[in-house]
Formats: sequence, structure tokens, C-alpha cells
Amino acid sequence: MPTQERDDLDLHVDSELRVDGLVGSSGMGRRLVGPLGVFATVELFALVLWLVLGRSQWFHFDEWDFLAARKAGDLGDLFRPHNEHWSTFPILSYRFLYFLVGLRSYVPYQLVVIVLHLTAAALLLVVMRRAEVNGWIAVAAASLFALFGAGYFNIVMAFQIGFTGALVLGLVHLLLADHSGPVDRRDWLGLLAGLVGLMMSGVAVTMVIVVGLAVLARRGWRVALLHTVPLAVVYLTWFFAIGRSSYGNDQLILSGMPRFVWTGLQAAYGAMGQVPGVGLSLAIVLAIGLPIAYLDRRGLGRAVELAPPVALLVGSVVFMAITATGRLNHGLVTAGHSRYIHLVAAMSLPALAVAADAFVRRLWWFLPIGLALFVVGIPGNVRALADEQRDAKPGNDATRQMILTLPHDPLATQLPRDFQPEPRFASQVTIGWLLDAAAQHRLPAAPHVSAADLAADRLRLSFAPGAIGPGASVACHMLTGLFHATLRTGDELGLHGPITITPADNLQLLPAPLAFAPSHGQWLTVLRDTGRLAVFGASARAPTSLCRPASSETTAPSG
Repeated sequence: MPTQERDDLDLHVDSELRVDGLVGSSGMGRRLVGPLGVFATVELFALVLWLVLGRSQWFHFDEWDFLAARKAGDLGDLFRPHNEHWSTFPILSYRFLYFLVGLRSYVPYQLVVIVLHLTAAALLLVVMRRAEVNGWIAVAAASLFALFGAGYFNIVMAFQIGFTGALVLGLVHLLLADHSGPVDRRDWLGLLAGLVGLMMSGVAVTMVIVVGLAVLARRGWRVALLHTVPLAVVYLTWFFAIGRSSYGNDQLILSGMPRFVWTGLQAAYGAMGQVPGVGLSLAIVLAIGLPIAYLDRRGLGRAVELAPPVALLVGSVVFMAITATGRLNHGLVTAGHSRYIHLVAAMSLPALAVAADAFVRRLWWFLPIGLALFVVGIPGNVRALADEQRDAKPGNDATRQMILTLPHDPLATQLPRDFQPEPRFASQVTIGWLLDAAAQHRLPAAPHVSAADLAADRLRLSFAPGAIGPGASVACHMLTGLFHATLRTGDELGLHGPITITPADNLQLLPAPLAFAPSHGQWLTVLRDTGRLAVFGASARAPTSLCRPASSETTAPSG
């Protein structure tokens, strides 16, 4: 194929792609066939597949922050970080969708992140084709990412729009900046994409570094500074003005960073391969094939073609290193989390495709082997997402039922509006917000309400955190270990450490035990009779005080 300047983003279908079989021709004119047609089919299949397999997913954990604790018209809400991430555009997306559909359906929220994931797969294909990777190898690698079910967290969980969106915008920035010649409109559009990416999540920091490395190799340090310094200034301004307040004072543990990075890379390659030995084979192909590809291209004066794939590969290591600074305290197992290996796979696949292509260029018979290395892991990846969604379904269903039924409990309107019915898993949700959502028809009625639902709601609405103390109660008992208590209206629990509460005779009544900690209020006031409960978590160093009028029935702790 003749060398050519890439002065626009298209794939040069009329000349370049036909050589590798991506475009065919007939007497009626050219039409898409072969690898490109296969990839379009894979993308459509993946869209339907992820919507079907992810249909049981529902709002949980972090999503309640964007739904219940942020407003689109409040600049503080828009720019205040969420878990250290600048999340302006994910917040705007959630506020817009909440205005349109409320909580009546999770699908619109989920569809955004699925489309972003599939867009990333398409952009990775463009990166690989620009590096002159064989059409079939490129499509196999991009298809693996499109069907990379091990990265389910960034595919079917709507909240991950921040991570997946930052990946997409970073790839757009990379492709727009990857051209020869002077600075032009594409560079300014790339900077705009990079800026929006920064307002998606911290993943964009890594993507800006990737763009800087690729541009440095292709166009020199001046243009590389143009694509990185303005974005660095914007991000650091936000960080020191607003974002720094979300970071704790914990000392960073850097000594374990190499092991954390290595663990994450191993997990990602193993997830791509699924079958034992395939992940290792991918790593070996990368280690041997990438240097071969560089030597071959350098001899032809085309080594700059490899700048984006190599920069992305370096970015996978940089990303895990940055992640380690904030997550190393949570243990090495965190390194293999679905949301991280999804991004590592995305950044590694272009270089893996280049390496496999280097073998194919020298050994024609390696083509089916190269294809197999990418394709063999697809069934296991689909199964991984299906298994995760099956396991998560009971919890999702129970959470949905809880949120939909709580506003209809008679006690709901008598509680303070800032009362938190689920302080652990949905701490931003207040009873006032739920009542407003129901009144505005953004919260649908539950399709069915069982006696167990009513009992669970009653228990959730039976404890009011506060810092008042025992008040009129005159008898207090210090309890440790697991104990059972039949609580009465007016009783108070004094917390010296976290506790969880669940019905003693029906542990399955709640999708998860009620959890309280001193930060949620030093005392819990019992608002109505609860029945017999099991209380966990009290210890000799952090006992639980049970206070009640002396005339009330005493509670005997049990082991």
C-alpha cells in the first residue's frame, strides 16, 4: 500500500481499505463487505445482547448522588467531585434523563453507557486501521472489546458513563490530533474533546497523557504541549479550587504500586483470553511482535504509524499506576475490578493487534492463529456478564421494590424530610425526595406489594438518627457481640461503632441489613415497635447502648 498523509479522520475507503478486503466492488458499485460488515454485525449484536442481559440492572450506590443530591442549575452540584472525579457531564446526563423518564425505566440511562462502549470499540478499530493492521485482525480485536463482558461494570451500569465517556472522548482527541502538518481545526476540536473528557472522570487524565505521548512521537514537542498543557491547567485549576477537598488525608502507599499495576494487567489479559493460557499467549505475542512491527515500519520510514497504539499501551500502565495511588489501601483485589480491566483492555488491544499483524506479515499461516487469540475469549466474556447479572438480579429487584414502596408507608409523611431509609447503600436518598418523586410521577408505583415488602418498609422507617441522647430513658444497658432485642417506641440505641440490624426470625426480609455508624448519628431513636431484631457489630471496644424506661421489658443479649 503506498504511503499517504492522513489529513482527515475517514478510513480512505476508496483506496486504502479495499486492499485488506474491508471494501469490495461489484458491477453495481462498491459496497461494504468482509471484515467491516462483520464488525457492523458484531456491534449491532452487542447492542441487543447487552440490553437483554442487562435488563435486570437498576439504580444503586453512586447513582443516587446524581439522582437525589445534585441539581443541574446549581454550579456547586455540577463541579463538586464525586469520589475524586470531576463529573459535570455525567451529572447533566442524569439530570436530563431524570427530567424525561424519572425512575420509570433504567433502560435510557443504561443505553447511554452501552452506546459509549460500542463507540469506543469502533474508535479502537479506527486506531488499528490507521496503524495499517490487517483488516481481519483489527476487526477481531475490536470485536473482542465490543463483547468484553468481563468489563461489565463499564458496559451495563449506567453510572459508568463517566469512565466509558472519558475513554471515548480521549480516543476522539487522539484521532483528531494524529495527523501530520501544521495545527488546524482538528487540533482545536481534539482539545475540546479532551476538555469534555476531563469533565467526565479522572480517566481523562490518563487519556491526555496518551495523546501527549502520541503527538510527541509524530509531530514534536511543541504540538504535544499544545494538546496537554491547556488541559493540565484547566484540570489543576479545578482540582485546587474545588476537587482537592474530596481527597482524604490518608498517606499514599506507593511501595505496593508495581504489584498493584502488575495484578491489574494480569487480570485484564486473563479476562481477554478467558481460556487458560490465552492471556499469557497474548502477552507473549505483544512482547515479540511489537518490536518486530517497529523495526519493520522504521525500515520503511513509517514508524510514526505506531505512535497511537504504543501510547495507548503505555497509558494502560499509567492508568493502573494512577489508580493505585487512590485504591491501593483497598487491597490488591481491587486492581482486577471490572471497571479497571475494561479500560486496560481498551488501551492494550491496538498494540496487541499491531503485534499479531507483525507475525501475519511474516508468516501468512499465522492469520488464523492471530484471529483465534482474539476470538476465543468472546464466549467466556459474554458468559461473564450474564453470570454477574444473574447474581445481581435479586439485589437489584429488592432495591427497586424498596424504593418504589417506601413512599406509600403511612409513617413516611410523618418523618423529617431528610430521613434516610437506607443509610448504607443509598445514603443520598431521603424520604422527602422519594415523596416528591412519587408526587411528580417520576417514581412509578410498585407492580405488587407483598406482606414482606410492608414489613421491610416498616423496619426501615423505624429508626431516626440523631444526637440528642437518651432523653427520658432512665435505664441503659451496654451490649456487645451479637444480641437480640425486641425494641419499643421511644427506645434509643447509642452507637460507639458501626452496627447492622436485621429481623431475628427472617434474615431474608431485607435485601441487606440496615447499617448505621456514629457518623449517621450518635443515637438512634426507635420510632415504633419493631419486633425481635438481631443486632451485629457491637464489641467490647465499641459497644451499643440500649436505653429505655425502667418499667419497660428488659432485653436479654444472646450470643
